[in-house]
Amino acid sequence: MIAGLVGERLLLTLWVGSLWAIGYITAPVAFIYFEDIEVAGEFVGKLFVIINYLGLACGSALVIRYASLGHHAITLWRFWLTLSMLLLVAFMHFYLQTEISGIKSLDWRQDSALSAQFDLLHHLSTIAYVALSILGLALVATQDNMITKAER
Repeated sequence: MIAGLVGERLLLTLWVGSLWAIGYITAPVAFIYFEDIEVAGEFVGKLFVIINYLGLACGSALVIRYASLGHHAITLWRFWLTLSMLLLVAFMHFYLQTEISGIKSLDWRQDSALSAQFDLLHHLSTIAYVALSILGLALVATQDNMITKAER
């Protein structure tokens, strides 16, 4: 019971702490530090891929943990919020980042249509990342004894 709660807190802290550290500290500093914006973008893009893998792993483990509670899982708001976050990470990783990488492999800066598509996808990615960060913060900042009650 206690081990499950500690494991949940550790996974959430690792996932959400990494989201905040990379997205709101490392990424802005990279764009300040690197003189070439393309180098900074590539660096930050690779970090976001790592963060997405971490999110897929932690999110999956947490959803499995909640689902192991059986029918109690569907009554836990934490289950639904974590599942939403996991789906958002999957969307970001398997769709948005894939599309952005595809555009970057082309001469997109010289093509106004590709440039507009890149800007749109980048904007959607930013919105999704902020939403993910806020949802994660809600999970980390709250403690729900429903999990320990459901395990009893």
